[in-house]
Amino acid sequence: MSRPEGPGWRRVSLHKPPYNALTPEFCLQLAGQLEAAAEDPSIGAILLDSAGKNFCVGADLKWAASQGAGSLSRLVRAMHQVCELLLTVPKPVVCVVNGAAAGGGMSIALCADFRLAGERASFRLAYPQVGVSLDGGSSFRLPQLIGMNQTQSLLCEDRILGATEALQLGLVNQLLTSELLPARTSQLLEQLAGGPTRAFGESKHLLNPPEWVRQRLQMEAEAIDRTAATPESLNAIERFLGRKADPLEKGLS
Repeated sequence: MSRPEGPGWRRVSLHKPPYNALTPEFCLQLAGQLEAAAEDPSIGAILLDSAGKNFCVGADLKWAASQGAGSLSRLVRAMHQVCELLLTVPKPVVCVVNGAAAGGGMSIALCADFRLAGERASFRLAYPQVGVSLDGGSSFRLPQLIGMNQTQSLLCEDRILGATEALQLGLVNQLLTSELLPARTSQLLEQLAGGPTRAFGESKHLLNPPEWVRQRLQMEAEAIDRTAATPESLNAIERFLGRKADPLEKGLS
């Protein structure tokens, strides 16, 4: 899943076709690759990208429904390991989004230091669609990036943002054509990898102190536990999965 791609930087890629949907095992694999890059002294920057047409559609709800009680809680906590690493790893992280980023997938992208978007990129919080609260650091990353007013509007309206609107709002740093995206990505990574890694790391910790990040992620996970157990959420997930029977009696909390 991860391999060196250039002098001083490493690629970690979400590769779980067709949607790169999240399961605990998949998240733990990603976390392991991020930890390896963080601990490698020859690596000064990290690329997070994806394989296929989607960046990441968030939680694999079919998996969660099949696993019964506690599954969504386990998944969120595994995903939060990925988010915590992205936010606190003492090296710059560049995320390339050139497809759909929804729910936890959008949250993961927000945890990077830089977001480069291709023309096919789209973003949707999607949490209201299944009746659960924010997770993946989005409760604080969104206000940091676009302000509280825009965050609340985006959450309550739950609209899909195209790449251009995401750029205008400040969710992404740069929007590029498919032809220019690879070259710009490599250029930025080489620039960051050749920069003052220690200073970048210390600055990241000042902007998002690790203890504070950990506390906020725990608060989000506990809120997911509460909201995912409600009939409102269970019914919403059932509708999302297109089920006509079997109302997830054991729940997903």
